[in-house]
Amino acid sequence: MAGGSCFFSILAATFLLLSTATTANRHHPHGNVSPFCTTATTNPDDKAVCTGLVNGAKTWPEAMTNAIQAAIATGKAAKPMVDGLAAKLPRGLKPLTVESITKGCKDSLDTYVFNLQQCIGFVKNDPFSSLEVYLGGSTFFDCKDGFDEFQISNSEVNKFYDTTVKFADILLSIYQKKPQH
Repeated sequence: MAGGSCFFSILAATFLLLSTATTANRHHPHGNVSPFCTTATTNPDDKAVCTGLVNGAKTWPEAMTNAIQAAIATGKAAKPMVDGLAAKLPRGLKPLTVESITKGCKDSLDTYVFNLQQCIGFVKNDPFSSLEVYLGGSTFFDCKDGFDEFQISNSEVNKFYDTTVKFADILLSIYQKKPQH
């Protein structure tokens, strides 16, 4: 229980910080949406969240790196939530099912963080357009899918999955702003 509370506290603090900074940015006479965030349009808040994630970056590599690092930090903050999932599964599940779900979620989180860490290197050297592929595939889908497969709902998993999808959309919108040489 403490792991999930810690995760939600960190996630809430992250979004509060981003929304406070970006709300102030939108209403400040000199504040605008970051030029790296003008294509972030999946959700009305995406441009503001994106502007917070790029954290004042002046160059595309800086914007991309800042945003990826924020997504990595959010992924790492989810570890206590993922580690506590077994205790939150319905009683009566077969041990193999519990193991499948929990291992799938741990693997999904590890892959999420690892792929984003790989993206940091691709910001500077990306001869095969790997950055776009990795960014688009960086979500918590496999964990959520494991829960869905067994028709189990978990609000923490759903919330984190939604966050990873939002970040993937935003990171891809920043990627679209990459200068062409």
